Amino acid sequence: MSAASPASADAAEKVQGRLRPVTTFVFALATGTYAGNLYLAQPLIEMIGQDLQMSTAILGVIVMLTQVGYALGMFFAGPLADITENKRLILISVTCVVIGMLGISFSTTPWMFLAASFFVGISAIGTQIIVPLAANLADDEKRGAQIGTIMAGLLTGIMLARPASSFMASLWGWRAPFLVFAFLMTGIGILLTIYTPRYTPKTRYGYFNLIKSMLVLPLRSDPLRRRCIYQGIAFGVFNMFWTTSSLVLTDQFNLNYQEIAVFAIAGAGGALAAPYAGRFADRGLTRIATGSVLIILLISLGLTVPLVQFKYLIVFALTAVIIDAAVQANQVLGQATIYAELPEARARANSMYMTSLFIGAGAGSLIAPAAYDFGGWAMVVSIAAGLVALTTIYWATEYLPAKR
Repeated sequence: MSAASPASADAAEKVQGRLRPVTTFVFALATGTYAGNLYLAQPLIEMIGQDLQMSTAILGVIVMLTQVGYALGMFFAGPLADITENKRLILISVTCVVIGMLGISFSTTPWMFLAASFFVGISAIGTQIIVPLAANLADDEKRGAQIGTIMAGLLTGIMLARPASSFMASLWGWRAPFLVFAFLMTGIGILLTIYTPRYTPKTRYGYFNLIKSMLVLPLRSDPLRRRCIYQGIAFGVFNMFWTTSSLVLTDQFNLNYQEIAVFAIAGAGGALAAPYAGRFADRGLTRIATGSVLIILLISLGLTVPLVQFKYLIVFALTAVIIDAAVQANQVLGQATIYAELPEARARANSMYMTSLFIGAGAGSLIAPAAYDFGGWAMVVSIAAGLVALTTIYWATEYLPAKR
């Protein structure tokens, strides 16, 4: 069943083509800053744990709670973009993120820090309201490339947040990155107020029917179901890599926080793959591109074990760029697929997609420190590579004849 009506289809035609270059730039900047908020704590877990007297066993919870909060926010609030004026939702989200970041900055107890982190995660859903909004505003023939550009901003924010966080923390303590990003988000809110077009969907649902309709989307759409699995596992592996890489760089390469920050900056180069992935999607090459990035991810993960063992730092950094590029390209390919498949339910499809993605991210962030403590980097890579191998096998079933 489709929720779209002739009126909603006409409205969709009217808003297409309203994604101006300046709006694309502001959206890319906003999504990058939004996403960066979720990753500031990742390289600082030891520093935060020591200051707030957290046990080693719960360090993984520091990162996981933000990501779980984000997944819950995406699931319960993200679908509202299909029935509510989008700009208002985005600005409410910005305000809540600023409040949460200030709460983290002034935390004095573990519970206060964890509660504020969870609140930031729930509030940061503005990122995933912006992306479906951009898809609605974009022309059909340019949608993949424009979404890829915005996602490049988002992914750059994810990657630069870690080195920026490490650098600021090394100078002014772990609270500084969260305070700085609270001010950055305030500025982003001003830009979004000026440059975000108003968009009110014509779809009419009650809230509970909206959630119900979202839950059945993966049952109706095989592409959505597959994309949730592909990127949920890929992003979980991504988080396993970056959650434990700071531990590896400290233990095996004897790097300090500033040097770890430089390593993470190199990883930001992977975001350059996002616009190219969008162009592949526009050309109808999504399936073969997906298989290629999964195989590249699998090979790159395997290579990191000898690179760490023999301490080839520069090659290890280059491999990190490739890993990031593969994961980010897969994400853009997935979003381009679901936006084309479900044009009448883009916010709900995106919510299901991103919820699965951040469930994977939270699981990866929780598993990785325990795996590293148990068996070192080789154990982390073994689990991650095994998951990617299973995903690649599942991708290969796309080529099997479909059952009627």
